[in-house]
Amino acid sequence: MAEAFKNAYQDVGTSYTAIYTCPASTEGVVKSLLITNVDGSNSATISAKVLDSDNSTEALIASTIEVPANSRIDLCADSLIFLEADDDIQLLASATGDLEAFISVLEIT
Repeated sequence: MAEAFKNAYQDVGTSYTAIYTCPASTEGVVKSLLITNVDGSNSATISAKVLDSDNSTEALIASTIEVPANSRIDLCADSLIFLEADDDIQLLASATGDLEAFISVLEIT
């Protein structure tokens, strides 16, 4: 088994968009999912879900969690998220341009 650390960045918008898709023949362990509010005065909310590879099953892992202005939260602070091949992690913000996301994943092939 080979292991490799990967990361990805995304400006979070107001429609669900994948920040990370686990590659084929790979398993992923999400170590951190940092959400930063870059707006200097307004709070924003973040929602996150895992969409199964068949695109029919989804699990909400965060629902409208408030991220205060000029602050950061880690959606994986107390746990890991395990992904199978072709699973997506998708993010949704309450406002465009306020939230940035950074994900760190250990891929196992």
